[in-house]
Amino acid sequence: MAIYMNFNNKKIKGNVTAAGYEDWIELDSFSLGTGRGITMEVGNMANREASRPSISEVSVTKMMDNASGGLFKESLTGVEGVVVQIHIVQTGAKQVEKFAAYELTDVLISSYSVSASGGSAPGESMSLSYSKIVADLQGADKTNKNGQNMKVGYDLTTGKPQ
Repeated sequence: MAIYMNFNNKKIKGNVTAAGYEDWIELDSFSLGTGRGITMEVGNMANREASRPSISEVSVTKMMDNASGGLFKESLTGVEGVVVQIHIVQTGAKQVEKFAAYELTDVLISSYSVSASGGSAPGESMSLSYSKIVADLQGADKTNKNGQNMKVGYDLTTGKPQ
């Protein structure tokens, strides 16, 4: 599988050449987490109460490439939230197939770091702050054929699911 990112409608171009993903930015990793408090009272599990969700920033890592300068600049001076798409794809028999897609709205880069050591290419880590997220998740059956997909999202501005 591969992970590709489209930052602000490809205004920052990456090195991807795969059909349908030209100029996207290749990522090495993608991380997102959620959590919420849920009461657990002995003898009263049917009436559990849950808090609003806590949603992490999206963290990504990548190798330094031609998108690096634009992303670094965005981390320093970006003030207008942008749209970011992140797709996790797999190679099909004839084409690249989307396995999962995330669309983040009103994105600002909240942290950016570079790490390098002798003998290897520099790597970058970024955290993306956003106000809305929508995930389009493609299921797969036991033969690894695409199954039914599910769209789910959350608007942090309104505190409501999408």
